[in-house]
Amino acid sequence: MNEKVDFRNTEVAFASKTNAELLKARFLFELLRNKPLVAFGNSFVQWALHIGLPIEWLIKSTVFKHFCGGVTLDSCKPLVARLEESGVSAILDYSVEGQDSESQFDQNVQLIQEEINNASKSKNIAFAVFKPTSIGRIEVFEAASTDPTFASLEFEAIKGRYKAIGQTAAALSQPIMIDAEESWMQTSADALALDLMREYNINNVLIYNTFQMYLSDRLQKLKDCARSAEEEGFKLGAKLVRGAYMEKERERARKLGYTSPVCPTKEATDTLFDQAVAFVFENPESIAVFVGTHNEQSTLKAANLAIEKYTTLDHANVWFGQLQGMSDQITYNMASAGARVAKLIPYGPVKEVLPYLIRRAEENTSIAGQTGRELSLLRKEMSRRKHQTTAQSK
Repeated sequence: MNEKVDFRNTEVAFASKTNAELLKARFLFELLRNKPLVAFGNSFVQWALHIGLPIEWLIKSTVFKHFCGGVTLDSCKPLVARLEESGVSAILDYSVEGQDSESQFDQNVQLIQEEINNASKSKNIAFAVFKPTSIGRIEVFEAASTDPTFASLEFEAIKGRYKAIGQTAAALSQPIMIDAEESWMQTSADALALDLMREYNINNVLIYNTFQMYLSDRLQKLKDCARSAEEEGFKLGAKLVRGAYMEKERERARKLGYTSPVCPTKEATDTLFDQAVAFVFENPESIAVFVGTHNEQSTLKAANLAIEKYTTLDHANVWFGQLQGMSDQITYNMASAGARVAKLIPYGPVKEVLPYLIRRAEENTSIAGQTGRELSLLRKEMSRRKHQTTAQSK
Protein backbone atom coordinates (compact mmCIF):
# COMPACT_ATOMS: atom_id res chain seq x y z
CA MET A 1 0.00 0.00 0.00
CA ASN A 2 2.76 2.45 0.87
CA GLU A 3 4.11 2.04 -2.65
CA LYS A 4 0.76 2.82 -4.29
CA VAL A 5 -0.03 6.13 -2.65
CA ASP A 6 2.17 9.17 -2.14
CA PHE A 7 0.60 11.95 -0.08
CA ARG A 8 3.40 14.27 -1.22
CA ASN A 9 2.09 14.12 -4.78
CA THR A 10 0.56 17.58 -5.07
CA GLU A 11 -0.01 17.24 -8.80
CA VAL A 12 -2.70 14.63 -8.06
CA ALA A 13 -3.90 16.37 -4.91
CA PHE A 14 -4.64 19.68 -6.62
CA ALA A 15 -5.32 18.60 -10.19
CA SER A 16 -8.90 19.93 -10.03
CA LYS A 17 -7.89 23.38 -8.76
CA THR A 18 -6.99 26.38 -10.89
CA ASN A 19 -4.05 28.63 -10.09
CA ALA A 20 -6.47 31.25 -8.79
CA GLU A 21 -8.11 28.74 -6.46
CA LEU A 22 -4.73 27.68 -5.11
CA LEU A 23 -3.85 31.30 -4.42
CA LYS A 24 -7.12 31.92 -2.57
CA ALA A 25 -6.66 28.77 -0.50
CA ARG A 26 -3.13 29.78 0.43
CA PHE A 27 -4.31 33.24 1.50
CA LEU A 28 -7.08 31.73 3.65
CA PHE A 29 -4.76 29.32 5.44
CA GLU A 30 -2.24 32.13 6.00
CA LEU A 31 -5.00 33.92 7.91
CA LEU A 32 -5.95 30.78 9.83
CA ARG A 33 -2.40 30.48 11.13
CA ASN A 34 -2.99 33.58 13.24
CA LYS A 35 -4.80 32.31 16.35
CA PRO A 36 -5.55 35.75 17.87
CA LEU A 37 -6.90 36.92 14.51
CA VAL A 38 -9.12 33.84 14.22
CA ALA A 39 -10.46 34.34 17.76
CA PHE A 40 -11.20 38.01 17.07
CA GLY A 41 -12.68 37.22 13.67
CA ASN A 42 -15.04 34.57 15.06
CA SER A 43 -16.29 36.93 17.78
CA PHE A 44 -16.66 39.83 15.36
CA VAL A 45 -18.58 37.79 12.79
CA GLN A 46 -21.06 36.53 15.39
CA TRP A 47 -21.54 40.04 16.76
CA ALA A 48 -21.89 41.60 13.30
CA LEU A 49 -24.49 39.09 12.17
CA HIS A 50 -26.36 39.46 15.47
CA ILE A 51 -26.79 43.21 15.02
CA GLY A 52 -27.52 42.88 11.30
CA LEU A 53 -24.36 44.20 9.67
CA PRO A 54 -24.28 43.17 5.97
CA ILE A 55 -21.21 40.92 6.05
CA GLU A 56 -22.67 37.67 4.71
CA TRP A 57 -21.11 38.41 1.31
CA LEU A 58 -17.65 38.49 2.95
CA ILE A 59 -18.15 35.17 4.70
CA LYS A 60 -19.66 33.61 1.60
CA SER A 61 -16.75 34.63 -0.63
CA THR A 62 -14.03 33.41 1.77
CA VAL A 63 -14.38 30.65 4.38
CA PHE A 64 -17.86 29.60 3.21
CA LYS A 65 -16.70 29.18 -0.39
CA HIS A 66 -13.65 27.17 0.69
CA PHE A 67 -15.27 24.81 3.21
CA CYS A 68 -18.88 24.58 1.95
CA GLY A 69 -20.72 23.56 -1.19
CA GLY A 70 -23.39 26.23 -1.35
CA VAL A 71 -26.60 27.48 0.18
CA THR A 72 -28.89 24.84 -1.36
CA LEU A 73 -28.62 21.30 -2.70
CA ASP A 74 -28.75 22.59 -6.28
CA SER A 75 -25.91 25.03 -5.67
CA CYS A 76 -23.68 22.08 -4.67
CA LYS A 77 -24.03 20.34 -8.05
CA PRO A 78 -20.97 21.91 -9.74
CA LEU A 79 -18.71 20.83 -6.88
CA VAL A 80 -20.16 17.30 -6.88
CA ALA A 81 -19.50 17.08 -10.62
CA ARG A 82 -15.89 18.26 -10.21
CA LEU A 83 -15.27 15.66 -7.53
CA GLU A 84 -16.70 12.93 -9.75
CA GLU A 85 -14.15 13.76 -12.46
CA SER A 86 -11.41 12.80 -9.98
CA GLY A 87 -13.12 9.66 -8.68
CA VAL A 88 -14.13 11.28 -5.41
CA SER A 89 -17.65 10.92 -4.03
CA ALA A 90 -19.59 13.57 -2.15
CA ILE A 91 -21.50 13.69 1.12
CA LEU A 92 -23.81 16.69 1.28
CA ASP A 93 -24.53 17.81 4.83
CA TYR A 94 -27.27 20.33 5.62
CA SER A 95 -25.24 21.83 8.44
CA VAL A 96 -27.77 23.37 10.77
CA GLU A 97 -27.66 22.60 14.49
CA GLY A 98 -28.65 23.87 17.91
CA GLN A 99 -32.07 25.16 16.88
CA ASP A 100 -35.03 25.32 19.28
CA SER A 101 -38.26 25.46 17.26
CA GLU A 102 -40.43 22.36 16.85
CA SER A 103 -41.68 23.63 13.52
CA GLN A 104 -38.10 24.18 12.36
CA PHE A 105 -37.17 20.65 13.44
CA ASP A 106 -40.05 19.24 11.39
CA GLN A 107 -39.00 21.34 8.42
CA ASN A 108 -35.42 20.09 8.80
CA VAL A 109 -36.65 16.49 8.63
CA GLN A 110 -38.21 17.30 5.27
CA LEU A 111 -34.92 18.85 4.11
CA ILE A 112 -32.99 15.78 5.27
CA GLN A 113 -35.45 13.53 3.44
CA GLU A 114 -34.93 15.68 0.36
CA GLU A 115 -31.18 15.22 0.83
CA ILE A 116 -31.62 11.43 1.04
CA ASN A 117 -33.77 11.44 -2.09
CA ASN A 118 -31.23 13.59 -3.92
CA ALA A 119 -28.38 11.27 -2.90
CA SER A 120 -30.29 8.19 -4.05
CA LYS A 121 -30.56 9.68 -7.54
CA SER A 122 -26.87 10.57 -7.86
CA LYS A 123 -24.24 7.91 -8.38
CA ASN A 124 -21.60 10.23 -6.94
CA ILE A 125 -23.27 11.10 -3.61
CA ALA A 126 -22.26 8.30 -1.26
CA PHE A 127 -24.17 9.18 1.90
CA ALA A 128 -26.80 11.51 3.28
CA VAL A 129 -26.08 12.91 6.74
CA PHE A 130 -27.76 14.79 9.57
CA LYS A 131 -27.00 16.23 12.98
CA PRO A 132 -29.15 15.23 15.95
CA THR A 133 -29.62 18.85 17.06
CA SER A 134 -31.02 19.73 13.65
CA ILE A 135 -34.13 17.72 14.61
CA GLY A 136 -34.36 18.28 18.38
CA ARG A 137 -33.26 20.59 21.18
CA ILE A 138 -29.89 19.79 22.72
CA GLU A 139 -31.44 20.21 26.19
CA VAL A 140 -33.82 17.32 25.46
CA PHE A 141 -30.99 15.08 24.26
CA GLU A 142 -29.02 16.05 27.39
CA ALA A 143 -31.92 15.24 29.72
CA ALA A 144 -32.43 11.87 28.05
CA SER A 145 -28.67 11.20 28.27
CA THR A 146 -28.59 11.99 31.98
CA ASP A 147 -31.71 9.98 32.88
CA PRO A 148 -32.41 6.73 30.97
CA THR A 149 -36.04 6.86 32.11
CA PHE A 150 -36.56 10.41 30.82
CA ALA A 151 -39.77 10.87 28.85
CA SER A 152 -41.40 13.93 27.30
CA LEU A 153 -43.48 14.92 24.31
CA GLU A 154 -40.41 16.58 22.78
CA PHE A 155 -38.32 13.45 23.12
CA GLU A 156 -41.10 11.35 21.58
CA ALA A 157 -41.14 13.82 18.68
CA ILE A 158 -37.38 13.39 18.26
CA LYS A 159 -37.82 9.59 18.17
CA GLY A 160 -40.48 10.03 15.49
CA ARG A 161 -38.15 12.20 13.41
CA TYR A 162 -35.37 9.61 13.62
CA LYS A 163 -37.85 6.95 12.50
CA ALA A 164 -39.10 9.06 9.58
CA ILE A 165 -35.53 9.64 8.38
CA GLY A 166 -34.68 5.95 8.74
CA GLN A 167 -37.80 4.92 6.81
CA THR A 168 -36.87 7.24 3.95
CA ALA A 169 -33.31 5.89 3.82
CA ALA A 170 -34.57 2.31 3.83
CA ALA A 171 -37.22 2.95 1.17
CA LEU A 172 -34.56 4.40 -1.15
CA SER A 173 -31.72 2.06 -0.06
CA GLN A 174 -29.64 5.15 0.60
CA PRO A 175 -26.94 4.95 3.33
CA ILE A 176 -27.01 7.76 5.88
CA MET A 177 -24.63 9.00 8.56
CA ILE A 178 -25.58 10.52 11.89
CA ASP A 179 -23.09 13.08 13.15
CA ALA A 180 -21.79 13.14 16.71
CA GLU A 181 -22.04 16.32 18.75
CA GLU A 182 -21.34 17.36 22.36
CA SER A 183 -20.58 14.57 24.85
CA TRP A 184 -23.31 15.62 27.27
CA MET A 185 -26.06 14.89 24.76
CA GLN A 186 -24.47 11.95 22.98
CA THR A 187 -25.72 8.99 25.04
CA SER A 188 -29.33 9.44 23.97
CA ALA A 189 -28.33 10.22 20.37
CA ASP A 190 -26.24 7.04 20.27
CA ALA A 191 -29.19 5.00 21.56
CA LEU A 192 -31.50 6.38 18.87
CA ALA A 193 -28.91 5.66 16.17
CA LEU A 194 -28.52 2.10 17.43
CA ASP A 195 -32.31 1.63 17.31
CA LEU A 196 -32.24 2.53 13.61
CA MET A 197 -29.43 0.03 13.02
CA ARG A 198 -31.44 -2.71 14.75
CA GLU A 199 -34.23 -2.13 12.27
CA TYR A 200 -32.41 -1.37 9.02
CA ASN A 201 -28.86 -2.82 9.24
CA ILE A 202 -29.83 -6.48 8.90
CA ASN A 203 -28.49 -7.58 5.51
CA ASN A 204 -26.37 -4.54 4.70
CA VAL A 205 -25.39 -1.29 6.37
CA LEU A 206 -27.65 1.71 5.79
CA ILE A 207 -27.16 3.55 9.08
CA TYR A 208 -23.78 4.80 10.32
CA ASN A 209 -23.21 6.45 13.69
CA THR A 210 -20.23 8.69 14.43
CA PHE A 211 -17.65 8.00 17.15
CA GLN A 212 -15.43 10.94 18.18
CA MET A 213 -12.23 9.31 19.33
CA TYR A 214 -10.86 12.33 21.18
CA LEU A 215 -13.36 11.32 23.89
CA SER A 216 -11.62 8.84 26.16
CA ASP A 217 -14.66 6.55 26.49
CA ARG A 218 -15.40 6.12 22.78
CA LEU A 219 -13.37 2.98 22.15
CA GLN A 220 -15.34 1.17 24.82
CA LYS A 221 -18.55 2.63 23.42
CA LEU A 222 -17.63 1.33 19.96
CA LYS A 223 -16.95 -2.15 21.39
CA ASP A 224 -20.25 -2.10 23.31
CA CYS A 225 -22.17 -1.22 20.14
CA ALA A 226 -20.36 -3.95 18.20
CA ARG A 227 -21.26 -6.47 20.90
CA SER A 228 -24.92 -5.42 20.76
CA ALA A 229 -24.89 -5.83 16.98
CA GLU A 230 -23.38 -9.30 17.21
CA GLU A 231 -25.73 -10.48 19.96
CA GLU A 232 -28.86 -9.04 18.35
CA GLY A 233 -28.14 -9.96 14.74
CA PHE A 234 -27.62 -6.64 13.01
CA LYS A 235 -24.62 -4.88 11.47
CA LEU A 236 -22.80 -1.85 12.87
CA GLY A 237 -22.04 1.19 10.73
CA ALA A 238 -19.22 3.17 12.32
CA LYS A 239 -17.88 6.51 11.19
CA LEU A 240 -14.60 7.11 13.04
CA VAL A 241 -13.32 10.66 13.51
CA ARG A 242 -11.07 12.39 15.98
CA GLY A 243 -13.71 15.03 16.74
CA ALA A 244 -14.76 18.65 16.36
CA TYR A 245 -15.80 20.04 19.77
CA MET A 246 -12.54 19.84 21.74
CA GLU A 247 -12.33 23.46 22.89
CA LYS A 248 -16.02 23.53 23.82
CA GLU A 249 -15.74 20.28 25.78
CA ARG A 250 -12.75 21.44 27.79
CA GLU A 251 -14.24 24.84 28.51
CA ARG A 252 -17.49 23.33 29.80
CA ALA A 253 -15.57 20.88 32.01
CA ARG A 254 -13.59 23.79 33.50
CA LYS A 255 -16.69 25.88 34.16
CA LEU A 256 -18.69 23.05 35.75
CA GLY A 257 -15.78 21.52 37.62
CA TYR A 258 -15.69 17.99 36.23
CA THR A 259 -12.93 16.03 34.54
CA SER A 260 -12.76 16.75 30.85
CA PRO A 261 -13.91 13.79 28.72
CA VAL A 262 -11.33 14.75 26.08
CA CYS A 263 -8.11 12.76 25.89
CA PRO A 264 -5.33 14.66 27.70
CA THR A 265 -2.98 14.71 24.69
CA LYS A 266 -3.10 14.49 20.93
CA GLU A 267 -0.98 11.35 21.15
CA ALA A 268 -3.64 9.71 23.34
CA THR A 269 -6.31 10.63 20.79
CA ASP A 270 -4.18 9.25 17.95
CA THR A 271 -3.72 5.99 19.86
CA LEU A 272 -7.46 5.62 20.51
CA PHE A 273 -8.29 6.39 16.89
CA ASP A 274 -5.88 3.79 15.55
CA GLN A 275 -7.11 1.23 18.10
CA ALA A 276 -10.68 1.87 16.95
CA VAL A 277 -9.69 1.39 13.31
CA ALA A 278 -7.89 -1.85 14.18
CA PHE A 279 -10.96 -3.07 16.11
CA VAL A 280 -13.43 -2.57 13.26
CA PHE A 281 -11.15 -4.44 10.85
CA GLU A 282 -11.05 -7.34 13.31
CA ASN A 283 -14.78 -7.69 12.62
CA PRO A 284 -15.11 -7.34 8.83
CA GLU A 285 -18.28 -9.42 8.60
CA SER A 286 -20.31 -7.35 11.05
CA ILE A 287 -18.92 -3.78 10.87
CA ALA A 288 -18.76 -1.33 7.98
CA VAL A 289 -16.45 1.62 8.56
CA PHE A 290 -16.02 5.16 7.34
CA VAL A 291 -12.52 6.34 8.29
CA GLY A 292 -12.81 10.11 8.56
CA THR A 293 -9.36 11.49 9.17
CA HIS A 294 -6.91 14.16 8.03
CA ASN A 295 -4.01 12.15 9.45
CA GLU A 296 -1.82 10.55 6.81
CA GLN A 297 -0.41 7.81 9.03
CA SER A 298 -3.86 6.78 10.27
CA THR A 299 -5.06 6.66 6.69
CA LEU A 300 -2.19 4.39 5.65
CA LYS A 301 -2.76 2.08 8.61
CA ALA A 302 -6.44 1.79 7.76
CA ALA A 303 -5.70 1.22 4.08
CA ASN A 304 -3.24 -1.56 4.86
CA LEU A 305 -5.80 -3.21 7.16
CA ALA A 306 -8.42 -2.96 4.41
CA ILE A 307 -6.15 -4.74 1.96
CA GLU A 308 -5.28 -7.36 4.58
CA LYS A 309 -8.92 -8.11 5.42
CA TYR A 310 -10.63 -7.53 2.06
CA THR A 311 -7.67 -7.88 -0.38
CA THR A 312 -8.77 -4.57 -1.95
CA LEU A 313 -9.31 -0.92 -1.12
CA ASP A 314 -12.45 -0.89 -3.23
CA HIS A 315 -14.85 -2.65 -0.86
CA ALA A 316 -18.37 -1.59 0.08
CA ASN A 317 -17.57 -1.90 3.80
CA VAL A 318 -14.66 0.55 3.71
CA TRP A 319 -14.80 4.27 3.04
CA PHE A 320 -12.31 7.06 3.63
CA GLY A 321 -13.25 10.71 3.92
CA GLN A 322 -12.09 14.23 4.58
CA LEU A 323 -13.83 17.56 4.96
CA GLN A 324 -14.25 19.81 1.97
CA GLY A 325 -11.39 22.31 1.82
CA MET A 326 -8.93 20.22 3.82
CA SER A 327 -6.37 17.44 3.23
CA ASP A 328 -6.73 17.15 -0.54
CA GLN A 329 -3.42 15.28 -0.59
CA ILE A 330 -5.18 12.40 1.19
CA THR A 331 -8.50 12.54 -0.64
CA TYR A 332 -7.25 12.61 -4.21
CA ASN A 333 -4.23 10.36 -3.79
CA MET A 334 -6.36 7.72 -2.05
CA ALA A 335 -8.92 7.94 -4.85
CA SER A 336 -6.11 7.56 -7.37
CA ALA A 337 -5.01 4.41 -5.50
CA GLY A 338 -8.48 2.91 -5.92
CA ALA A 339 -10.05 3.57 -2.52
CA ARG A 340 -13.63 4.66 -1.95
CA VAL A 341 -13.18 8.25 -0.84
CA ALA A 342 -15.64 11.04 -0.15
CA LYS A 343 -15.57 14.71 0.69
CA LEU A 344 -18.04 15.82 3.34
CA ILE A 345 -19.57 19.02 2.00
CA PRO A 346 -21.64 21.22 4.31
CA TYR A 347 -24.32 23.42 2.79
CA GLY A 348 -27.07 25.71 4.00
CA PRO A 349 -27.73 29.39 4.73
CA VAL A 350 -24.59 31.23 5.78
CA LYS A 351 -25.95 32.12 9.23
CA GLU A 352 -26.99 28.53 9.90
CA VAL A 353 -23.64 27.09 8.79
CA LEU A 354 -21.67 29.60 10.87
CA PRO A 355 -21.14 27.26 13.88
CA TYR A 356 -19.55 24.74 11.52
CA LEU A 357 -17.30 27.38 9.96
CA ILE A 358 -16.20 28.60 13.39
CA ARG A 359 -15.21 25.06 14.35
CA ARG A 360 -13.19 24.71 11.13
CA ALA A 361 -11.37 27.95 11.89
CA GLU A 362 -10.67 26.89 15.49
CA GLU A 363 -9.64 23.41 14.40
CA ASN A 364 -7.07 24.75 11.98
CA THR A 365 -5.49 26.87 14.70
CA SER A 366 -5.63 24.28 17.50
CA ILE A 367 -4.55 21.07 15.73
CA ALA A 368 -0.78 20.90 15.70
CA GLY A 369 0.56 21.29 12.21
CA GLN A 370 -2.76 21.18 10.31
CA THR A 371 -2.57 24.67 8.82
CA GLY A 372 1.16 24.32 8.27
CA ARG A 373 0.64 21.12 6.28
CA GLU A 374 -2.04 22.72 4.14
CA LEU A 375 0.17 25.73 3.41
CA SER A 376 3.24 23.63 2.68
CA LEU A 377 1.37 21.54 0.14
CA LEU A 378 -0.27 24.53 -1.51
CA ARG A 379 3.09 26.29 -1.85
CA LYS A 380 4.70 23.13 -3.21
CA GLU A 381 2.07 22.79 -5.93
CA MET A 382 2.24 26.47 -6.86
CA SER A 383 6.01 26.17 -7.16
CA ARG A 384 5.69 22.99 -9.25
CA ARG A 385 3.30 24.67 -11.66
CA LYS A 386 5.52 27.72 -11.93
CA HIS A 387 8.56 25.61 -12.79
CA GLN A 388 6.51 23.55 -15.24
CA THR A 389 5.28 26.68 -17.01
CA THR A 390 8.83 28.06 -17.15
CA ALA A 391 10.18 24.81 -18.60
CA GLN A 392 7.42 24.64 -21.21
CA SER A 393 8.08 28.21 -22.31
CA LYS A 394 11.71 27.51 -23.10
